[in-house]
Amino acid sequence: MRRGGLDPPGERKLAGAPAFGTFQHCYSGRGEGVVMRALQWLTIAVVAFGVATGVRAESDDEVGPLVYDGPADSKITISASNQFRGEFVDWWEPPPGSKTPIGSYNFVGNRFKFGVGVATERVDVFAQFQHTLLGNLPQGAPGPGGVYYANTPQTFQQDPILRNAWARVRGWGGFEGYSIMGGRMPYADGTQAKVTDPALKFLINKRIKERLIGTFEYTMVGRSFDGGRIDIESPLLTLTAFGFLPTWGGFEINANKQISDIYTLGLAASLPNSEWLPRSTGRLFWFLYNDNRDIVALDNRPLAERQATANLPINVHTIGTNWIHTEDLGPGRLDLLGWGTYQMGDWQGLQHQAWAYTLETGYQLPDVWSAPWIRAGITRGSGDSNPNDRRHSTFFQMLPTARIYAQTPFYNMMNNQDVFLQGFFKLLDEVSMQVEGHWIRVNDSADFAYFGGGATSDTFFGFGGVPSQGQNELSYLVDVAVTWQPTRNVKLYGYYGHGFGQGIVNQNFVTNDLDYAYVELILSF
Repeated sequence: MRRGGLDPPGERKLAGAPAFGTFQHCYSGRGEGVVMRALQWLTIAVVAFGVATGVRAESDDEVGPLVYDGPADSKITISASNQFRGEFVDWWEPPPGSKTPIGSYNFVGNRFKFGVGVATERVDVFAQFQHTLLGNLPQGAPGPGGVYYANTPQTFQQDPILRNAWARVRGWGGFEGYSIMGGRMPYADGTQAKVTDPALKFLINKRIKERLIGTFEYTMVGRSFDGGRIDIESPLLTLTAFGFLPTWGGFEINANKQISDIYTLGLAASLPNSEWLPRSTGRLFWFLYNDNRDIVALDNRPLAERQATANLPINVHTIGTNWIHTEDLGPGRLDLLGWGTYQMGDWQGLQHQAWAYTLETGYQLPDVWSAPWIRAGITRGSGDSNPNDRRHSTFFQMLPTARIYAQTPFYNMMNNQDVFLQGFFKLLDEVSMQVEGHWIRVNDSADFAYFGGGATSDTFFGFGGVPSQGQNELSYLVDVAVTWQPTRNVKLYGYYGHGFGQGIVNQNFVTNDLDYAYVELILSF
């Protein structure tokens, strides 16, 4: 059985998350080489096409479907998209003698989606097929490419999956705000309220959504949820309840299966912006995460102790809130944002108590060229200061899309302090840019520096880490992303990040510079 968790030096194993790890070699056949040469040439062609035509994109941003009139006053929708990406990785180099053979490599991926939906006055039905292909994956390496290989030990991977298959019934019995949905579906926590204000909607998508539960759309596979949800909407309040089993996916190419030993439950009350609550939106929520897999979780206890409790469950309750407000001030607009949670429960024989919060503010000048929006903030997630007591105090991030908040994904919110400055700029009508700088530390030097985006299969815990070894400083990170869209159907996105490793990196690696970049083209129809 493959078991999750990244263990102390000499016993490190990656846990389905992008960063540090060791892997074994795999044979690469002749047929794969032909495909890879074709994909490499396609990468060059894609980038050239993007430069020539002026394209922009973000990986989860697709145009609306084509709509046709169907029988009995129904509407038929058809959607298709193809996402092609080339990734370029130069990770921190492990010490001599490590099982990790390389830290610098490139790989490519392609994801095709095709969906068909039928909508009537009361019922919506939707199904979506997805095919993912990955090539030139490193045969054991740190970083995102190595994590794909760790989940499925093949340098060339492809698999079709059923990404969506759900039905929704909307409003009956005179109560128009009620809907019930069941099947295989996406879920992005924090996006349930219908927010119409553009600034609030932007902040929800960039700084609130999917911190704890998300579709992991950053990867070329993604994650879906099997189960159901109920929504009750009014102009003043949206109530949401759900129960889900997550699918395999993320960095696992075979994403058709359920992770049947993990379930999540949740309740949320969300406030849309309205006349009585202008320029504001908020939420109260409760989530339950239950993991009954026989798997070694990662925490700061000795490995033997963690192995002895691997058959015990993880059962974490999370209660939290978030709030956003914008206010016209002087020539521009001020925004204030807060998000916070408290956790309690059981962690494989330990009592779990943890917390996390983020406080942010920003100021935008919408009438100035590029409409500059400068923001700053701090995000903190608790760590564990004592590996020998009966309490686990490391914040647990559940099933997030961590890359939204860690653009170069060598860290997440667990035992983390991230002080950041970011700027958003609209350079042209079709060109936007995001620039960020981060000061990244751990809160408790007796714990790990964690990374990852949650469970990817029955046998991968989903979070990894490196020991802090008494250090608090992890890295400085600067990055830039450019999005370019000349038409509604063609998009190009480019990203580059550079990490300046500090004390924790210096204790675990022989280099302190990290580079990560990717370019992707999305065609949507």
